[in-house]
Amino acid sequence: MDKDHRSSLISFFGTVLDLSPTIYKAVSDVFFFSLAPDDKEGNRISFVRKAQSSHQIIMLKWLVLLTILALVSAEIHRIKIHKNQDHKNTRQHRKQAIQALKQKYHQQDVVIIYDDGVPIYVQPDYGYDYPSQPSDDYTSEELGNSMNMYYYGLIGIGTPEQYFKVVFDTGSANLWVPSSQCLATDVACQQHNQYNSSASSTFVSSGQNFSIQYGTGSVSGYLAMDTVTINGLAIANQTFGEAVSQPGASFTDVAFDGILGMGYQQIAEDNVVPPFYNLYEEGLIDEPVFGFYLARNGSAVEGGQLTLGGTDQNLIAGEMTYTPVTQQGYWQFSVNNITWNGTVISSGCQAIADTGTSLIAAPSAAYIQLNNLIGGVLIQGEYYVPCSTVSSLPVLTINIGGTNFYLPPSVYIQTYTEGNYTTCMSTFTDIGTGFWILGDVFLGQYYSEFDFGQNRVGFATLA
Repeated sequence: MDKDHRSSLISFFGTVLDLSPTIYKAVSDVFFFSLAPDDKEGNRISFVRKAQSSHQIIMLKWLVLLTILALVSAEIHRIKIHKNQDHKNTRQHRKQAIQALKQKYHQQDVVIIYDDGVPIYVQPDYGYDYPSQPSDDYTSEELGNSMNMYYYGLIGIGTPEQYFKVVFDTGSANLWVPSSQCLATDVACQQHNQYNSSASSTFVSSGQNFSIQYGTGSVSGYLAMDTVTINGLAIANQTFGEAVSQPGASFTDVAFDGILGMGYQQIAEDNVVPPFYNLYEEGLIDEPVFGFYLARNGSAVEGGQLTLGGTDQNLIAGEMTYTPVTQQGYWQFSVNNITWNGTVISSGCQAIADTGTSLIAAPSAAYIQLNNLIGGVLIQGEYYVPCSTVSSLPVLTINIGGTNFYLPPSVYIQTYTEGNYTTCMSTFTDIGTGFWILGDVFLGQYYSEFDFGQNRVGFATLA
């Protein structure tokens, strides 16, 4: 904030706080010891005593003023995020996204290990080159990537900067990008920007290998340290993964190069300190807070915004509702209740806010009940509803921290048009968890805030 701007604010708040010119002068004199000498010592002492007699009131007003100035001088950083405009939203992509969500929360057909009701962390499979299942949906076309519907932004690594598009994922905590040392046969690597450590004057080798397990293999390579720049904020000596090998077709034909995890360090592979931690520790942002506005109808140009270092008040209407994080790792919190047209679906339950999925996952009993209430018909493992009934369905109400958040049927029912055939499908899914996962279907309706400092999640209505 420049000097002229600050002076204008002081003058403005002086008026708001009812600091008359005389008091304003007296305050300036008392605080800055600039009293002009008087001819008579007695007059001078009398003036000072008068100033001191109102000292407490003046001090209180100035403390308020200084507090306001500190708040308005705090700077937030806005990062434009994008969606791939070539993404085709199909039932195939939905099925693939469900499989990915199961991988992310360790819900496969194996023994599940839970920690206080939440599964031990496993990195998500972003690729979904899973074997086809015996249905027409899986045989009509080859399974591809649905990651084109995810949100990504630009970062720089090294000196000079080498640029990468990364997914901002609150469901993981590591940063990794492809390496220039990958094999020529690694299709995913060859399709994307690659980090060249020899071209960076600030590169430092850690001498460590890294491997992140995914559903169909693992991303592996080396841990490196270099300057990572996010929206002009340069993090010195940030540790990240330099991926030499990527699994199968998991990352081929996607719009992004790598992943930037924004979860807690507790879920970071090799206990690497996540980039956001270092943004705050190195004094690059004023508050350990970030927030998302995810444009549900966004494009490659306007996909929304990631805010670092505070709250973007321009994006919200009304007050933010905060709720404590109940278990650090994922952004997990308590939900008071979830209701549909007065019927209680869940109460006293747990949920996770995950920008890395487009779905809403519900516990099994809630999943069945909710889909029955909306008139869903189970076909090949998915609930379909008559498209003609969608506009007349009630809203779903999710009460978080005493505030109701609403999802209209146009959001929780997804329309798919393939050729001349249009179907309407429930966005609710079941991956076998005892908690809810609120993905972009929910997060895209509100401004979401993630506060490491006070270990809380916040939601507000979009402006």
